[in-house]
Amino acid sequence: MKRPLALVGFTYLLTQAVSVFIGAANALVLGAICLLIGLLLLLLHKGGKALPTAAFTAVCACVLFFFGSLPFSRAAGYAGSTVRLSGVVSDAPDYSGRHPKYLLKVETCGGKSDTPLTGKKIQFTSDANFSAEQFDRVTASFRLRKPTGDDYFSRKNGLLADGVVLQGYLNDFMPSKIQAGSPPLLQKIPYLIRRKLLEYFSDDLPSPENSLVSGVLVGEKQAVPDAVSDAFRGAGVSHLMSVSGLHMSTVAQFMLLLLGLLPIPKRTRMVLAQAGVLLFMSITCFTPSVVRSGIMYLLLLGAGCFRRKASSLNSLGMSVLLICLLNPYAAADISLLLSFSATLGMMVCMKPAKILLNGIKRFPRLPRKLLEYVLGTILTSLTAMLFTLPVTLCVFNEISLVSPLANLLVITPSSWMIYAGFGAALLSLFPVLSPVAGLLWHITDALADWLIASTQWCSGLPPARVPTDCRFVLLWLACTLLLLGAMCILCRRHRKLPLMLTAMLSAVLFLMNLLLYQVDAQKLKVTVAASGEGVSVVVSSAGHGAVIGFGAESWQTEHILRRCGVHRLDTIVLLSLSNRECQQAAKVAADWHPASVVLPAGTVLDGALEDVLTANHVQCFPAGTQAQASLWQQVLITCENGAANLKLKNLSLLICGDNANLADIPPELQGAQIMVCSGLPKNDTAVHTTMTVLCDYSHSLKKKYVVNSRGLPAVLGGGKDLVLEPCRDTVRIRRND
Repeated sequence: MKRPLALVGFTYLLTQAVSVFIGAANALVLGAICLLIGLLLLLLHKGGKALPTAAFTAVCACVLFFFGSLPFSRAAGYAGSTVRLSGVVSDAPDYSGRHPKYLLKVETCGGKSDTPLTGKKIQFTSDANFSAEQFDRVTASFRLRKPTGDDYFSRKNGLLADGVVLQGYLNDFMPSKIQAGSPPLLQKIPYLIRRKLLEYFSDDLPSPENSLVSGVLVGEKQAVPDAVSDAFRGAGVSHLMSVSGLHMSTVAQFMLLLLGLLPIPKRTRMVLAQAGVLLFMSITCFTPSVVRSGIMYLLLLGAGCFRRKASSLNSLGMSVLLICLLNPYAAADISLLLSFSATLGMMVCMKPAKILLNGIKRFPRLPRKLLEYVLGTILTSLTAMLFTLPVTLCVFNEISLVSPLANLLVITPSSWMIYAGFGAALLSLFPVLSPVAGLLWHITDALADWLIASTQWCSGLPPARVPTDCRFVLLWLACTLLLLGAMCILCRRHRKLPLMLTAMLSAVLFLMNLLLYQVDAQKLKVTVAASGEGVSVVVSSAGHGAVIGFGAESWQTEHILRRCGVHRLDTIVLLSLSNRECQQAAKVAADWHPASVVLPAGTVLDGALEDVLTANHVQCFPAGTQAQASLWQQVLITCENGAANLKLKNLSLLICGDNANLADIPPELQGAQIMVCSGLPKNDTAVHTTMTVLCDYSHSLKKKYVVNSRGLPAVLGGGKDLVLEPCRDTVRIRRND
């Protein structure tokens, strides 16, 4: 075995992933099977040392997962109860949602320090009256519950991968106590450096460039505006927002460059560079991607101390093994899987890429260097996309096909920005060097501005956000993997695998499914977003679309529009003029430029929405008690009293916003067949629909809902949207998959 650590690390990660999927009890059964297989391979002397090593590694992974998951299971026993906990806020609060989220590392539970919850983390929310910072000590009563989801990539497994066993909320009716704390001794210096860096970025850079630099350099992503995050996500370069291998290599090279200016031996420089990598890992709070890449570079620098060349695959396997040993649920961490897959892809494809690049040596020096950079960046991006494709298709709802172009535009400038940002912060410590620091701050600002402009341009291109959560996409992925496996078995006696033939068959299969999907996108259909905040309905037909209500997040609405094949948004209908609905409508209108907008009765229009409508010259229907819009000669939308009546073919839907009042509803709206709502509207007994589509799981809604009076409910479950397709005499209802 040339790379034993790679084999052990990769096998351990794969086995732990399977163990998370099948559960702790079944993991022991899997371990017993692997043990029998390993013993059988040893007896038969088959597979050399590699297969027995992999089998026994799988046994260790199953056994360690079983015993490692027991403390998590015992702590989960507190779900559904209200307990008084005392602990320390371990991470910076997350203010991205409606309510701030805190991570509390429990020290005592009910006054006892030897409970299953002791030493574990819980995630809790609170109201606006509660405010705590990192390292503060909190004593309060919490109502605890288990995280939701049973899928492999569920919220539950994601929190367990971060060491969080339960979620909950602070009981406001019980007394709580907050004591200001300070970081522990080992964390004090990295914490102070992190705070000082963030202070420099905030004071010396304008907005939003300062937030982008904070996110790229030290992983402080909370302050990054939504527009910037969406642009990076749409361009397929959101990995720059999480500190990973690119940042670690830049920091390591930066450290070696600075240490190279000093008259010290090479081994000493390597040791000091390792100390710098450890310091940077602590500054970025030891996130999984930082730990993985940090361990890799510690091994690479350690090999340099002994004048040996470390294997990249062995270093990757060792780093993955250590991470999985520290947490039995580490294999469920999406960022770890994406980072591991992308790094593995670049390592595996490095040799063929070098062979391709060596073939252009006949070019002159300058064009050759430029061509090597362009081809190298594109090949790196393509290999990372290819190896992360299985995880991307299973987890995310879209993929960006402009990622190679975006990486070509931002990879090198982002490295320069890291150099300039850290250099400016370092020189700012010395007042005599303030002119040089000021120049570096200007360079950092210009590079950050370039990154924002480039990603916004790339994310606006048509292939930037391609929906991938259709059923045929996962089916195509499964068929492709099956086809590749069949080719490996059939051609096991040949040295070369017919990759070209496999790729062609896979492409034909994909194009056939895509053609069928495009035919389906031409139909007239209504898609109801799965949202717990309010109603959002998308009407689509042959590339045209309309949006009624903006209770869901804007990205959910835009994703439905793209998935339904909408190229032109003809109209948007607001069911209320609340701040939330106007803000979500403004984001959608800014991206899709609707031809018209229907406004309900109201006196004040949100400033952001008004600016977007004015800038895009959108035709607004006069605000009043009733407004109508006719679409495609087969759809009629009537809006009144916070509700909208949608008539298409032989189907009539009554879409009710949160403030809808059906007391004085016109007769033409009373004949609706289906009511769509997130909560029963006022005076809902005024209409008698035969079916109700509920967009929420509100407990109050369940108590008020009466099947006999409201008709058969169709509840949206599992986080999936619902599609209504009018047929000749019936309506077809299905999940949006």
